[in-house]
Amino acid sequence: MDIKNMTLKEFCDKVSEKSPVPGGGAVGAVVAALAASLNQMVANLTLGKKKYEDFQEVMEEVLESMEYSRNKLQEIASKDIEAFNEVMEAIKLPKDNPDRGIKLQEALKKAADVPFELAREARNILKYCQITCKWGNKNAISDAYSAAELSRAAFRIAMYNVLINLKSIKDEEFVDNYKSELQELKNEAQGIYKDIRELIKENGFEI
Repeated sequence: MDIKNMTLKEFCDKVSEKSPVPGGGAVGAVVAALAASLNQMVANLTLGKKKYEDFQEVMEEVLESMEYSRNKLQEIASKDIEAFNEVMEAIKLPKDNPDRGIKLQEALKKAADVPFELAREARNILKYCQITCKWGNKNAISDAYSAAELSRAAFRIAMYNVLINLKSIKDEEFVDNYKSELQELKNEAQGIYKDIRELIKENGFEI
């Protein structure tokens, strides 16, 4: 399924169907891609403005990183669908097939790895949202905040999708390593988000 070439309506219609794909992982990747796009817009609206000339270099960095994330996230959305389909193919193998268990565990590991990529990208986007929230064009500051909220949501979506696959993986070392790294990412994302929330409050965007 090539999500990149779908219209928004086609994608929403596909998600709504009585089918498990595209599911939460693919949707989370699209949400993260929108967060990156919105953050990129804020950086673009900041570049070239005399009032923000001290922040031109860092905004260029935001643009470059968000462009990379947008492209990667579109790939992640498609990979998430492929990974789920591999799990389903393994499940459908005859139970007396000696390779069924191995193939299922391999597929589950891949299905956990793809949303893990999403978690890392969402964390990165949130980090760059912190920059635009601090030094971005004030006329577009609500868009910077919106990008931050979207990237946080995408991170949590990714986390849920990692954890549901880890529940069925028998390799305890694999599970422990993934949970440990996921916790580190979560702690980092929470710290960044907390700083952004303080900025939001300071600028009077809380009611």
